[in-house]
Amino acid sequence: MKLRVLLICNYKPGVGGISGQVEILQRKLQQDGHTAEIFSTKGSFLWRLGLLRRMKLAAKDYDVLHIHCCSGWGFLPAVVGVNVGRRMKKRVVLTYHGGGGERFFNKHTCMVKRYLMHTDANIVLSGFLGKVFDQYQLPYTIIPNIIELDERQYRERAPIQPHYICVRAHEELYNISCILRAFQKTLTELPEASLTLVGDGSQHNALLQMAKGLRLPNVTFTGRVDNKEIYQYLNKADIMLSAPKVDNMPVSLLEAMNAGLLIISTNVGGVPYMIDSGKTGYLFPDDDSDALASLMIRAVQQQPESITIIHNAHQAVDSYRWENIKNKLYHTYGFPA
Repeated sequence: MKLRVLLICNYKPGVGGISGQVEILQRKLQQDGHTAEIFSTKGSFLWRLGLLRRMKLAAKDYDVLHIHCCSGWGFLPAVVGVNVGRRMKKRVVLTYHGGGGERFFNKHTCMVKRYLMHTDANIVLSGFLGKVFDQYQLPYTIIPNIIELDERQYRERAPIQPHYICVRAHEELYNISCILRAFQKTLTELPEASLTLVGDGSQHNALLQMAKGLRLPNVTFTGRVDNKEIYQYLNKADIMLSAPKVDNMPVSLLEAMNAGLLIISTNVGGVPYMIDSGKTGYLFPDDDSDALASLMIRAVQQQPESITIIHNAHQAVDSYRWENIKNKLYHTYGFPA
């Protein structure tokens, strides 16, 4: 017996995040011999007026509708997908992504319950969102993000150099300005340090001006990079920085763990469920550039400790392999693995 799964999300190719996860899931299902296609709900307002009809036409050839959604407009796939799935008597599985779930659920409780109570299964990525689902008495199963592990991407870093990288969108949510402030402080101890900022977004020009105003040397803005090229940039760095104000389970951190970088991230949302501070990475309080700078310096000056942390993280990322996740996912599809 083979599955036919339609993956529904605000899909945009090559950008990582939810879209990147959906691409990986499609490949893994196809490699297992199943049919899996992506239906994108992303488009202009006029295009979305016909979304319900388009999805009904697409869904008729599939057994399972697997919806991937988040807060705000990211909830649109849930609204359309659950409606179509229920009307067509398809099995509906929904994965909720994103760190802003608690605020969104509180603001739109009736809408959220209307759709998430009418799926066949809901998936969250960690206990972080599990607590939110518990609060609203919504059923769920915890299944983490998938990462395609490739040992060829791993590089032993000994000694660890002050080559820092951040792979996050240049949006206010991800607080890249905190990283720039911390880098300025780090330079007082490590003047040879470098920082690469991979990504683009509404804050991009403001961050360029901030770096210029702080007179920061050795800062590289790459702009947007296709997800397939991320490891080329990770390979040139030793330490991954992440300073979001809210987050769930960022794949960029999993990729960095796979590549052998040391992780330093804010202690927010679902990140503590991924990173055990002092064992598989370092965590610091939200928007605390002093604490971040201290850890950036420590990562380089405390070499034995940092190398041990990197090795621990590389071992821990094994749990995100498809082989360790697929049986639980197939169960939510109603399919015997």
